[in-house]
Amino acid sequence: MEWEQTTDTDTKLVWERGDATAEIVARKTAGGEWAVHYDRLIQAPEGETYRHETVPDRERAVERAKMWQASE
Repeated sequence: MEWEQTTDTDTKLVWERGDATAEIVARKTAGGEWAVHYDRLIQAPEGETYRHETVPDRERAVERAKMWQASE
């Protein structure tokens, strides 16, 4: 499935799946870490799921997002 990055700021990154039934959001927390979540809607062919992780920096947040995208 194709993914498109729709937001890229210093504190927030968002990717949306091509069928618009899933998104990945990474955001910088007040503590300086990055919270990354993957949210797939119940309407998705694979059904719903939600994952959340906290990573130390933006680079690792992007790596986590790419890993989740590749697992689709």
